[in-house]
Amino acid sequence: MPDLYVLLVTVPTFIVAYAVFAMVGFGTTLISAPIVAQVVPLPTLIPVQSVLDLIASSGMGLKLRRQAARSEVLHILPAMTLGLVVGTYLLIVVPLAALMALLGAFVVLYALRGILSRPRARTTGPRWAWWYGFAGGTLSAMFGAGAWLYAVYLTRRLEDPAAIRATQSFLIAVGALIRVVLFATTGKYSNPQVIWLTALLLPAMALGVFLGNRIAHKLNRTRFLRVLYLVLLATGTSLLMRATTLDAH
Repeated sequence: MPDLYVLLVTVPTFIVAYAVFAMVGFGTTLISAPIVAQVVPLPTLIPVQSVLDLIASSGMGLKLRRQAARSEVLHILPAMTLGLVVGTYLLIVVPLAALMALLGAFVVLYALRGILSRPRARTTGPRWAWWYGFAGGTLSAMFGAGAWLYAVYLTRRLEDPAAIRATQSFLIAVGALIRVVLFATTGKYSNPQVIWLTALLLPAMALGVFLGNRIAHKLNRTRFLRVLYLVLLATGTSLLMRATTLDAH
């Protein structure tokens, strides 16, 4: 069973991470991992995070299922699944530090561009679903950092923030399910620490989602995009920091 110090670090971090997830539809791993990894080994943390992501995204998907854009799911899901397979392979064979640094720099620049530029309507054709889906799936498998691409695509296809969150929650649930199956087949969930930590962090996840949903209902499209860009900025910065840590090792 995790000690008190571990819980004092992980519980508030996961509340914040899942509040952000409920608001913008992604960000849990990139918000929680840099902090929680200081007290929980990544081989333990990642399987725990995958289960919680699956539960949170499935719960949000059920709650918002009527608002999900099914046509967009059908557009992006095949490419996303292919990307998850490719990303899992690349995770094994490609050095991560340089790729993570490049990804972090790109996300930071994109977020700053969104924050500093004037809001204007932008649209993206459905054919771009293959690019966003494949790239998002690949980056999700490699870094846990691909859902922001789904957000970018969906915000250029949909007007309603609730529809964006609902659609994205479904896509994240599928990705999390694939990761959980992979971890289960490799025996990760036979580790008692993984089981204990998952059970103890379930209430933190639920509270975070509840708080995030309360806040999200008060967001119009402009505020939603502003929060999205701020999360992307934090995401990119986190990736750059993680890349520096990997490079140091």
